[in-house]
Amino acid sequence: MSILTVRMGHRARLLCRTALAVAALGLPAAAHAQSAATPDQAESGSAEADPEIVVTGTSIRGIPPTGSGLISVSREDARLIGAASTAELLATVPQLNSFNTAPRVSNGGLGSFAPGLRGLPTAATLPLMNGHRLISGSTQQTNPDYPFIPELAIERVEIVADGASAIYGSEAVAGVVNFITRTRVSGLEANVRYGMADDFHAFNAGAIFGQDWGSGSFVAAYQYQENSNITGADRGYRTLDFRAVGGIDTRSAVCPDANVNLFAGTIYAAPGLAPGLNTCDPRGPVDLMPENRTHSALVSARQQVSGAVTLWADILYSDRRDVVQAALPGQTFVLITAANPFFRAPPGTGSLFGYFDFRPDRLVGADHFDQTFRVRTGNATAGVDIGLPGAFKANIFGSFNWSRNDTFQPGINTTALTAAAAGTTMATALDPFGYGTSPAVVAAILDNPTDFVNRQRTRIGALKVDGPLAGLPGGAVKIAVGAEYRRETYMQRGQSGGVGFPEDLERNVQSLYGELFVPIFGEGNAAPMAHSLALSLSGRYDHYSDFGSTSNPKVGLTWEPVEGINLRGSYGHSFRAPGLRDLGSTVGSYYSAAALVDAFGARDPSRGAAQVNTILLYGGNQALTPETARTWSVGADLRPKFAPNLSASVTLYDIKYDNVIGTPSGLGALLFSDPTFAARVIRNPTAAQLSAAIANTVPFYFTFSAVPTIGNILDLRQGNFGVRKTNGIDFDIRYRQPMGFGSLFGGIAGNYILNYRNRLSPTSAESNSLDAGIPRATARTTLGFTAGPVTFVNFVNHRTGVTASYATPTGSSLYGAKGYTTVDLRLSVRLPDIGRAKGIELGLQVNDLFDATPPFFPGTDGIGGAYNPIGRYAAMSLRKSF
Repeated sequence: MSILTVRMGHRARLLCRTALAVAALGLPAAAHAQSAATPDQAESGSAEADPEIVVTGTSIRGIPPTGSGLISVSREDARLIGAASTAELLATVPQLNSFNTAPRVSNGGLGSFAPGLRGLPTAATLPLMNGHRLISGSTQQTNPDYPFIPELAIERVEIVADGASAIYGSEAVAGVVNFITRTRVSGLEANVRYGMADDFHAFNAGAIFGQDWGSGSFVAAYQYQENSNITGADRGYRTLDFRAVGGIDTRSAVCPDANVNLFAGTIYAAPGLAPGLNTCDPRGPVDLMPENRTHSALVSARQQVSGAVTLWADILYSDRRDVVQAALPGQTFVLITAANPFFRAPPGTGSLFGYFDFRPDRLVGADHFDQTFRVRTGNATAGVDIGLPGAFKANIFGSFNWSRNDTFQPGINTTALTAAAAGTTMATALDPFGYGTSPAVVAAILDNPTDFVNRQRTRIGALKVDGPLAGLPGGAVKIAVGAEYRRETYMQRGQSGGVGFPEDLERNVQSLYGELFVPIFGEGNAAPMAHSLALSLSGRYDHYSDFGSTSNPKVGLTWEPVEGINLRGSYGHSFRAPGLRDLGSTVGSYYSAAALVDAFGARDPSRGAAQVNTILLYGGNQALTPETARTWSVGADLRPKFAPNLSASVTLYDIKYDNVIGTPSGLGALLFSDPTFAARVIRNPTAAQLSAAIANTVPFYFTFSAVPTIGNILDLRQGNFGVRKTNGIDFDIRYRQPMGFGSLFGGIAGNYILNYRNRLSPTSAESNSLDAGIPRATARTTLGFTAGPVTFVNFVNHRTGVTASYATPTGSSLYGAKGYTTVDLRLSVRLPDIGRAKGIELGLQVNDLFDATPPFFPGTDGIGGAYNPIGRYAAMSLRKSF
C-alpha cells in the first residue's frame, strides 16, 4: 500500500542587489531554452545530419522523426542556461509541466522527479538516456525517473512531444525526453558555481575527463550539488486568510497552544484558557523546496575493434539525499480529565474534563518533522554495433538498472499519546500546555516512525537491425526491426506504525517492433510542389506477464513542397502499462465508525442521517488494464532560403487519453451515484462478501478477530476510470544575425492549450481542466548577443493566469488569477588564452531579476498556479578547460 505520507538571507540580499546593476546591460526580450541560438550552435551542426546517429523518435539511423516535431536543447544552450541539474534544465522548456518552477520530487519526496508534458500526468512521458530506458527511484511509482547527469556530460536533450509507443513502448503517451551524453572529450574540463537568494543558497562543482584516440574514446564525469531549503515562512507573500476576497479563513485551529472544547458552545484558547480560538499557519514550517545533496557520475567508453564491430558501454550513478521539513500531525479531540495532574479547567467553568486540539511542537521540540529520503540509482548499458552486408547494422545491447530508496518519516504514536492523556502522575501524564511531559513518555509518543527500504531492478536484453531495404528515385527505403526482453522487479521492506508491508513484485515484458521509412519524393525525383515527401510506418507489440498484450501503430508523413518549407503530420496509438505497484501494492482495509465517515470522505447520501460503519479498501488492483491514447498532430517547419538565419515551427496536436488509472477516493457523492463506480459500493454486505473483501488485506483501526458490524464496503483501490482530452499548439521561432562585432540572436517558443477536458469516469460529467488550475499558455523568449569573448542573454518566462475553484462561506466559486512572468539574465566572458587564464570562462546568472511576486489566489497558500519559490537568485560560475 502507499506510504502515508543555515540561513544566508543577508548575504543573498546583498548579492541580489548587486545583480540589479547588471540589468542595465540589456532589455527584456524574447525565448526558449532550446531556441537560444547561441553562437557556437550554427557551426555545431545537427545530430540528424549524421547518417550513423539515431535521432529521438525513430529507430532508423540518419533520418529525423517523420511526421513529428523535434525539440532540441543543445550543449551550448545548457551551458548558457547554467542549470546545475537535468531537472533545472527541463524547467526552461515551456511544454513541460515543471516550466519556470524549482523542480522537486513529487508527493512530498515519495514520488518521481519527472515532469509531464502539456499538462498531462508525469507517468505519460517517457525519459530516456541515449535512447535507453531508465530506472525509477520512487517509493510509490515504478515509471522511469529522470536521470541526474553531470552538467558537463550532457551533449543535448531531444524532446518528441508526440505519442511514441510504436517506437519505445510504455509511458510514451505525451512524448519522450531523451538525454544524450557526450562520447568524445579530449582533456579535462571543470566548473564550479555558487548562488544565493533570500534564505537560500546553492553550490555545485563538477569535472569531465576524456580521451579520444580515433578508433575509440573514454569519458568520465562527476558532479556534486547541494542546496539549502526554503520553508513557507520564508516567503512573505503566502497567506491563508481569504475572507477579504469572499473566501474563508484556512488557518489551522490545531496549534502549539491548545484549543479546549467542553462541548458547551464555547472554545477556550490556551495558555490563558479565555474564550477564543488559537489559529496558526500549518504550512509555515513546511518546505517549499527541500534541502538536497546529490552526487552523480557518468562513465562512457567506445572502441572499434574491427572495421565492422564497435563495443560500447555507459553507466550513470547518482546518490541523492533530500531532507524534507514536513508538517507535524495535529492531535484532535484528545480527552484529558482532572485526573491528569497537568489538567486546568477554563476559569469559571469548573469542568472536570476537556477535549484538546493541539500541534505537538513541545513534544517534538520543533515545529516540523524532518523526513529523509536517500535515493541511489544506477543505469548501466553495454552493447555491440555490428556492420552487416548491404549497409545494414545490428545493435545488440543489455541493460541493468537498479535503485534503492531509504525513507524515514517520524510519526506520532497515538496509542501512547492517548494513554499519556489519561495518565494520573507527573511521570506518566501528558502536559498539553507546556514542557512538563516526562522524557520517557515523550519518547513513547514519538516512537512511531515510517521506515522503508525500496529496491527496484530492470534487466533488458535487446536486438535491433536497421538499414536500406531498397532504392527508389526519391532515395533509399529504410527499415528497422527489433526485439526486446525486459524484466522488472520491485521489493519493499519496512514498517509504518508498527505494521510491516513487505512487497515482492515482478513481471516480464517481451516486445517486437518495426519501422519502415519510404522516401516517395527526394533528390532524385523532385518535382514542382514535391521537393521531398517521406512516409513512415511503425508498430510495436508488447506482452506483459501480469496483464496481457498491447499493440500500437503509428504513421507519419513529411512533405516539403519547396525547399525550406516542411509540412508534417502523424497519427498513432500509445499506452502506459500499469505500474508494478498499481497492480500489486499491499491492500489496506480501513474501518470507519458511522460517526467518522465524514473524516474518511465516506458519507453515503442514500442513508441520510443514519450513516453506517464502513470498510474502505485502498491499494493495488490486479485487474488493471493499460492506459491507452490516440494521438495525432500536424505541423509546419520553416527554414527559408531567402532568410537562412530564420527558423520557425508550429504544431497542432490532439490527444485522447482513456482508461487513466486512479482511485475513486475523494469523489464524495459521485462515488455513490456514478454508474461506473456501482460495483465499488457494497451496501449491507453479507458475511461472505465482507470476508472476501478483507481477505489478504492489512487491517487498520480493527482486528480480524473482532470485525465490527459493517453496513458499507467501499472499494477504493486503483482502477481504469479517467478520460482526458486535450489539444493545443506548440510554437518555436528563432533567428540569428551575424554582425560586425559578433552576432545577435533571439526567439520565442511555447505552448497554447486550446481545450483540456476531463472525466473522472466514462459516465461522469465532463469538466474543463482549464478551470482546474492548468494554465492555458506558457512561453519563453530569448534575446542576446555575442561580441568576441562576451555573450549576454536575456530570457523572459511567462505563463498565463490559472482559473480554479476556491472555497466560500456558502460553497465554492471560480477565481481567475493573474499571469506569472520572470526575467533571467546570463553573462559569460571567456578570458584571453594567455598563461593561467587560458581556457577560463566566467559566468554570471540572475534568475527572476525583479523578484516577481507569484499571483494571488484565494486558496492553498494564496498563490495561483505553479511558481518558483526561490525568487531572485544570483550565481557566479567559473569554467576551465585544461
